[in-house]
Amino acid sequence: MLPTPDLSEAGANRPLAARMTDLEIAWAAQENATRQIIGDTLKKTGPQINSFLALSGVIEGLASRTNDFTGPTRENLALGTAELDFDIKLSDWVTGAVVLHFDNGSGAIFPTGNSPVFTGIPGTGVDRFTLDRTHILVGDLMQFPIAARFGVETLHFGTSTGVARLDTLSIGTPLTTEVFENRQTAGGLEFAWPTPPLQPLPAPVVVPKVNPLVVAPAVQQIARWLGYVPPPQRAFRPLPVRPPLEPAPFYGSVVAYRGSDSILPNRTKIDDYNATLGFRTNGHCGVPYEQLTSSFVCPWTVDFHVDYDTSVFESRFLHNGYLPFLSQIGRVPGVAASVKSSLGPFAVVGEVNAALRSATFLDGAGIPRHMIPMTWQFSLAYQFDWNPWVTEIGAQGDFISIGYSGSKDMAGVTLLQAGIPTRIGFVPQNRLFLTAGEWVTDGLRVAVEYSANWDYSTNVGGTGKLAHGAFGLLQLNF
Repeated sequence: MLPTPDLSEAGANRPLAARMTDLEIAWAAQENATRQIIGDTLKKTGPQINSFLALSGVIEGLASRTNDFTGPTRENLALGTAELDFDIKLSDWVTGAVVLHFDNGSGAIFPTGNSPVFTGIPGTGVDRFTLDRTHILVGDLMQFPIAARFGVETLHFGTSTGVARLDTLSIGTPLTTEVFENRQTAGGLEFAWPTPPLQPLPAPVVVPKVNPLVVAPAVQQIARWLGYVPPPQRAFRPLPVRPPLEPAPFYGSVVAYRGSDSILPNRTKIDDYNATLGFRTNGHCGVPYEQLTSSFVCPWTVDFHVDYDTSVFESRFLHNGYLPFLSQIGRVPGVAASVKSSLGPFAVVGEVNAALRSATFLDGAGIPRHMIPMTWQFSLAYQFDWNPWVTEIGAQGDFISIGYSGSKDMAGVTLLQAGIPTRIGFVPQNRLFLTAGEWVTDGLRVAVEYSANWDYSTNVGGTGKLAHGAFGLLQLNF
């Protein structure tokens, strides 16, 4: 409540300085309350630019200290991600998205300017925003079981979505995504069955807020020690939120895309495709949410899906890492199986991705190679200050997570560059992430992470070494 000045006769007899102080406090509280009301009003409009277009995005700053299997320890400050997401909704039946991503032009995939990768001359790339993902979706799976989709997107294969921050709570990338992420221009059909019956919208509920427990309270305490006195705050009741409708339990997609000419030279047909089939369900053990505040199991969710792709060497990593040998390797199909689950305050992810047959070729040294690329991962996360209405572990408050991933037949091969044998196409045999993070305020996350990478042994072409890394992240979501 706002403090009000004392206008009684006793108040009139108080010293002038005390009455002025009361008026200043009341004025400051009134001004702050006005700001809060305006801010809450703007929040209701959300990120809407107009009735059809909404803007969101992310900016990440990354500090790191790492070493690899052959070089010295390096420290770095980098822009981890800068992304603008435009969501388009013409109606319930016609939606789309455009995602722009910042690229400094010095990467191995899209080098520009006088990047050393592009010209062989040391220098810097050309900063620019590039089209990262986009799609058009015609259909509403909440009202009809089939929808058409076209766009430039990451194909479904395991937990890869092309948006790492949505796949895992770690700062680094698990080996499953690093090896098999496949971004293509593709079009096809999606489905969800059975279509949910028409029913009234769920009643709004007041969702308890998950509070930050470490960084934000520490900053507030230090600020008070330094003499900062926050202005009076008007107490507002939390607004009720309407839960989303339950989606159909069975879902999937089939899309076609034109693969690389490096794998099948002079191809003229759109003859590669990707298919996925999934099942999702949830429950609350038949107990009202109000009685689950100390549960470690309920409410629970499970989302399991399997994916098939006709050519795993179309993935970004495998395509670029094995580019000199793709014409020998040809098309190699692959399959992925993954499960995402939440159990009370815990989130669990498990995944296995693998090629279905051996890739056979002669490497740059003339050595016959037979490899079946495979990766797997397991991760476990815990949400602090959890309550049963939390729908996504790690999306607010404080969290910790551990992720362990591995690979098989990914020790790399030899390529001769200017007559010098060079190891290419390799990833660590195992990778570990230990991560802790906090959403200090709405949209602002800080996180720290320790990583360890184990290389393959020397008898299969690796170094047998262990590489460590430490990371710090500052992320702004808007």
